[in-house]
Amino acid sequence: MSRKKKGAGPVGYGRPPVHSRFRKGQSGNPAGRRRQSENERARKLILREAFRMLNLREGDKVTRIPALQAVLRSQIALAAKGNGPAQRAVVKTVQEIEAEVRAHGTASAANRKPAKDLNDITDQELMAILRQNKMSEA
Repeated sequence: MSRKKKGAGPVGYGRPPVHSRFRKGQSGNPAGRRRQSENERARKLILREAFRMLNLREGDKVTRIPALQAVLRSQIALAAKGNGPAQRAVVKTVQEIEAEVRAHGTASAANRKPAKDLNDITDQELMAILRQNKMSEA
């Protein structure tokens, strides 16, 4: 007869061999990948949906654009029709983007030679600029 090992029970579905079971006090995933937080999972899901391609019908033509672009088109269409909150949101967003562009533009312009301030220009210099513009138009 064969000998049974001490502690060895039936092996099968849901009952792995004793030698390969998790030890008491040992983590189930000691060197594995960290679980994502709810915020990280939500962020990934939102970005995946925002850039998901949609079929958009414009008249007879069907184009594929990201969902975020479709939302922006809808928001701008509402603003153009006179929806006040949509107008405020669109204007605010455009102003924020323009301010960011200006901030980046001034950072690179700091190394360049500063242009003459228009408030410090003399009448003679202004007249010379206007004459040059008239000559270039003709």
